[in-house]
Amino acid sequence: SFKDRLEKVKESYTWRPLNMTSFSFYVFQSLLQVLIAFLALATLNWLFIFVVILLAIPSFITQTRYANIQWGIWSENSPKRKKFSYIAGLLQDGFSIKEIKIFQTAPRFLSELKTLYKSFTEENLKAGTKLLKTNLFLNIFSVVLYIGVEVYVVILAIAKSISIGGISYYIQVINNFQMGIGGLFRNTTQLFSQTLYVQEIFELLDTPVLIKESNEKVIIDAAKPPVIEFVNITFSYPKSEIKIFDNFSLTIESGEKIALVGENGAGKTTLIKLLARFYDVDSGEILINGNNIKNIDLASWYRMLGILFQDFVRYEYSLEDNIHFGRIWEEKNSEKIEKAAKYSGASDVASELKNGYQQILGKTFENGAELSVGQWQKVALARAFLRDAPILILDEPTASIDAKSEAEIFEKVEKLQKDKTVIIISHRFSTVRNADRIYVIKKGKIGEQGSHDELMKIDGMYSRLFTLQAKGYK
Repeated sequence: SFKDRLEKVKESYTWRPLNMTSFSFYVFQSLLQVLIAFLALATLNWLFIFVVILLAIPSFITQTRYANIQWGIWSENSPKRKKFSYIAGLLQDGFSIKEIKIFQTAPRFLSELKTLYKSFTEENLKAGTKLLKTNLFLNIFSVVLYIGVEVYVVILAIAKSISIGGISYYIQVINNFQMGIGGLFRNTTQLFSQTLYVQEIFELLDTPVLIKESNEKVIIDAAKPPVIEFVNITFSYPKSEIKIFDNFSLTIESGEKIALVGENGAGKTTLIKLLARFYDVDSGEILINGNNIKNIDLASWYRMLGILFQDFVRYEYSLEDNIHFGRIWEEKNSEKIEKAAKYSGASDVASELKNGYQQILGKTFENGAELSVGQWQKVALARAFLRDAPILILDEPTASIDAKSEAEIFEKVEKLQKDKTVIIISHRFSTVRNADRIYVIKKGKIGEQGSHDELMKIDGMYSRLFTLQAKGYK
């Protein structure tokens, strides 16, 4: 729903407020024109004033209703526009175009775009046709009335109630009054229309923050990895009734290296999102050195986390910038960047690039170099290493990296993170077997826990999965 609102606002925030300001001045201008013409017309016949106003009111009501209808169509169509933007992006994005070509899905997507565009057109055409018919009737009525007024003025001149020159004067006054009233109502309608759109901008800006920080703002000592406790937590994603965790508990000691394994959807990555406080638990507590995570200063807490997400970002900046983003609050330090790259294997990537660490990555910008998925992962891993945070979290850190590089990386991880807490999520058991403690997560619960050797002796789920995976390498 937030993205629907964002879709509406991004189309109008640059010009709707300016239009609203402009029409405010136009309303004032029309009002002055009406007042001046009103005083002049009152000397001829008060009846004309009421006739002209009476004529303008239906037009005002019609235009106001049309503004409401247009805004309603615009508002209700935001999900469709979001879909339109998404499909248009798919057809233009280099990341998706390979599959679109192979699976030949372009005709389907183009058909959907045409259908969406047709629905936009039909709704606007329907409203516009209705307005046209109404305005046509009102305009004919206006012309007839205006001719009637002119005939009346001519009759007054013939009867010598006014001079011949007065004909031109009063017709001009009536015309000015009519234009002023029409302009006043028209500009007021436009002002009303713009406020409907501008209101959406303010509602977007007033969107409440879901993750609220406490006034206490506890800052955790970053010199030593904290003790992390998940105490009887229950959690479901927003607008979902499925409980990812139900009365779940887990303690991670300072400096401990743990691994989380389990099937897809078991809750492993969700646990990391909760630790990063992207969401708050429904019940229970997450304690950091005994402090509820809700009371901890988020900015300082984020600096204590070095995370490589499974769906890491591929920044189309230089290789140096890609790694430096891990410590963006500091000035670039080439020595530290190259050291982090060496640990992750990204130094090998740099050696293959024409401009080394200054090479622009990706193909969006001129002279950019595209990397393989495995190379991108090494770059993202270097970013996490440069962070040098007390807590290192690796979510499928070597999923796209060959076995030789994986062994080298984790040998370096053990040295680099010797005094730090390390949390690894992986489906590759060669990655997790050296952890101090391995937790097998099954449907939001801890099914098994222990070291690799202890879990192999239990002969449970971990042992079966490890044996099954090991067979594949024989």
